[in-house]
Parts: sequence; C-alpha cells; structure tokens
Amino acid sequence: ESGSHIVAMFDRMEKGLRNWDAFGVLRVGASLTIGSQLMPGYVRAFRESHPDTEVQVTVATSALLEQKLLDNALDFALMEGAVHVPSIVSEAYMEDHLAVVCPADGRFRQGQVLSQVEFRSQPLLLREHGSGTRETFERAVGQAGFSVTPAWEAMSNRALLNAVASGLGISVLSARIAAEEVERGRVVSVEVEGLDFRRQFHIIYHQDKFLTASALDFMELCRRSEG
Repeated sequence: ESGSHIVAMFDRMEKGLRNWDAFGVLRVGASLTIGSQLMPGYVRAFRESHPDTEVQVTVATSALLEQKLLDNALDFALMEGAVHVPSIVSEAYMEDHLAVVCPADGRFRQGQVLSQVEFRSQPLLLREHGSGTRETFERAVGQAGFSVTPAWEAMSNRALLNAVASGLGISVLSARIAAEEVERGRVVSVEVEGLDFRRQFHIIYHQDKFLTASALDFMELCRRSEG
C-alpha cells in the first residue's frame, strides 16, 4: 500500500511539474537588434503553440543580459556578439551582417564599394561600447589594422539612422534594421573594401540552468526561423 502511495505521489509531482511548465512563465532576454527585429515574430509564433505560457521579454545590452543570466533573472537570452563569462553557454543559431549606411544625398550610390581611406574620412555614427554591433565593428576594423573615433555614439539604432538620413555621417549597423530605410530611399547601403562585417546571433544560457520544455521549444523555434 505504501508503495502505491509513493507512486501516486510521484505521479502527482510529475503532473505538477508538467503543469507548471505548461502554465508557467518563460523569461527571455534579447539584445537591442534582435529584440526590435526578430523577437516579436518569435513570441507570436511561440504563443500559437504554447498559448498558456506567459513570455516575459527583457530587451537590454549584451552586458546586462549576461548579468541577468548569472542572477537567474532570465531563463535564456538571444544576443549578437561573443559572451564574456565562462559559465554562460553560447550557441550560434543565425548568421547576420552589418551594413554600412550613408545619406541618400548623391555622395554615395547604393552598392558602391568604398576604399578604407574613403570610409575612414567620413564622420562615423556608431552604437555604444558593449553592444554586440559595436563589438563586431571593432573586430572588423581591428583585423584591417586600424581603429576609429566616432563622431556620434548612441544606444538607439533609430537615432543613428535618422542622423545618417540627415546627412551627419555614415553608420554601421544591422543590415536587417537598415533594410527598411534603404527601401524607403532615406539611406543607401555600401560596401567597404577588405572589411568583413559578418556575425552570428547566439542563444545563451547559464551552464547550470535547468531548461524547461517550453524554453527548449522556444530555442528550437529560433533555430528554425529564417529571420
């Protein structure tokens, strides 16, 4: 009799765990670029298959996302750039690249290839230090053997695009984010000789984190996404 009692208790516990997952809360972090461009689509698709799971999204800088994972304030996060903490697992799930965007005032034409000298002579409007976008930029120019001092630094991709459209300089930011403004004709996208602005988006989580079925399902949805 006691044996069947224990089995029943474990059965209730298992059901409880399953229900906790089904009706639980998923806490997902995203860097600014992913948060603005991809996360809304991920959450919409996830809700269709998991209507009872509440998704709480935190959009923040890469450094803050890492800290929140260490504090167990997030289940996992999606970000550009490399992680800086050994206890955080990072898995590349999608390729992205940065675009060099210029004012659409006739100085540059869409698809033009600039020399590095031309590129460096322009006022540069860049994302802030610590962002995945800025890290990709710094790595690319570092590999080419130079560094730059930006005329502008901003945490907002929108602010940078507006400044470029106003003729204040050129910027380097996610091609996904720039695409809409290129289509509208407010900015043009160019290449720079010898600079490789490709990067990966990553799924990151703490190595000791127990990932629920919901978390694993959300991650798999991201991997399958075409972006």
